[in-house]
Amino acid sequence: MTRPEQDTAGRPRAPVIQRLLGDPRVAQARLGKRIGRLPYFTRVESATAPITRMEGRDILNFGSNNYLGLANDPRVIAAAQEASARWGAGVTGSRLLNGNLALHEELEDALRRFYGRTGAMVFSTGYGANLGLMSSLLGRNDRAWVDEEMHASVLDGVWLARANMKRFGHNDPEHLLAQAKDDTASGLCVVEGVYSMRGDRAPLRRFLEVCRETRLALVVDEAHGLGTVGARGLGTVEEDGVVQDTDFITITFSKSLGSCGGAIIGDKDQIEALRVLTRPFLFTAANTPASVAAALSALRILQEDPGLVAQLKERVRSLREALAARGLRPIPSDGPIVSVEVGADFDTLQAWRLLWNRGIYANPVIHPAVPAGHGLLRLSVMRTHEEQMVRTVADACADVFSDLQLSQEGRGKVAS
Repeated sequence: MTRPEQDTAGRPRAPVIQRLLGDPRVAQARLGKRIGRLPYFTRVESATAPITRMEGRDILNFGSNNYLGLANDPRVIAAAQEASARWGAGVTGSRLLNGNLALHEELEDALRRFYGRTGAMVFSTGYGANLGLMSSLLGRNDRAWVDEEMHASVLDGVWLARANMKRFGHNDPEHLLAQAKDDTASGLCVVEGVYSMRGDRAPLRRFLEVCRETRLALVVDEAHGLGTVGARGLGTVEEDGVVQDTDFITITFSKSLGSCGGAIIGDKDQIEALRVLTRPFLFTAANTPASVAAALSALRILQEDPGLVAQLKERVRSLREALAARGLRPIPSDGPIVSVEVGADFDTLQAWRLLWNRGIYANPVIHPAVPAGHGLLRLSVMRTHEEQMVRTVADACADVFSDLQLSQEGRGKVAS
């Protein structure tokens, strides 16, 4: 007989558990659920496509990172199915011990060739790739110079290394130079090719010059740049001509490649050193065969047809023009993330809810992901969006800004 479900509410709770449950973020999440305004952990009930089944409804999806639409490509799905049939559902261990499939090495070889570098190292997640790189490269007395809008995976990796984290202004290489030029400690600089919240791109050529002057290693996270920027889709490193000059490039498979996993790309000797030193790599179960095969298939499709990148860029241009025609001013960028500043967190959540009520899914970005008072509506463009879908979401955004009396310049409430 199955025992009835029960929790530990009637038992004394240890102080650490009391602290866990008393965290203000937990209280906010509970409140959001009660009033129906929690825009996170939305239940998805179909494959991620322009029209996605969510919470029992067919929703126009502008909140997905399936930029090239390859997560739904029959060739990618078939590759995942064939890999599962051959290799099994999982590898049941780390690559160090029993999970280093020929398939993993094949993907590493394809990635290094794609970027024209001599080494690549595949991880179970993109988060793990950044966590592993930071914690392996940095020591207790090193400096990690990090853009103020950097992804949490990099921040956590720096904390794991117990290095000294130094923040510089967003996309501001001159601020980095002013702080780092007289600092003699060893270290590195980390930037994103395309930033995940605002969608803007880093000026990589200038960052490279500053890093050379200050003897810092340069790491570029191309999670959102892979498949979306550059003629061949290598990312901002390609667009700015620094593919060979950047010390390390990190990527994820969960966006343009439509799978799950990540990688570090760089020089062979450096990658081989990381392979035996990186704890989040050595002691984590390897990627499932299906996820590796899917990423490899998607990468080959991108290599064979770089025109997919141009098609995505055309959709992005179309959305930006449609928003501008309706008086909205998205943050300048040519990447796949089109963000419009709303302002206060409450207004941002209200805007998200109004879009949801109209059958449109977007991502509300609030503090601490962005500075307080600078909440964003983030629209992620897929190559497979149709022109009518672009016009529909632009019309809806304009109506929402009007209904909430928001400034169309993205500066919060219209002054009364």
